[in-house]
Amino acid sequence: MIGASRFGLPVSTTHVACGSIFGIGVVARKVDPSVLRNILLSWLATLPLAALCAAGAMALVGALAG
Repeated sequence: MIGASRFGLPVSTTHVACGSIFGIGVVARKVDPSVLRNILLSWLATLPLAALCAAGAMALVGALAG
């Protein structure tokens, strides 16, 4: 979140909340590695999956319009 703030990048409230909760877990040394892995995988998957959905929607709109 600090990096995003520094460069003026948009950040979702879900990422902020999840990152905050994870940060508290790190400080308290109560982080479950499987939960961390799932969080990171979901963050990494969000952008490519959103791009695929958008491409599919555009293809559908193009097919219907054309």
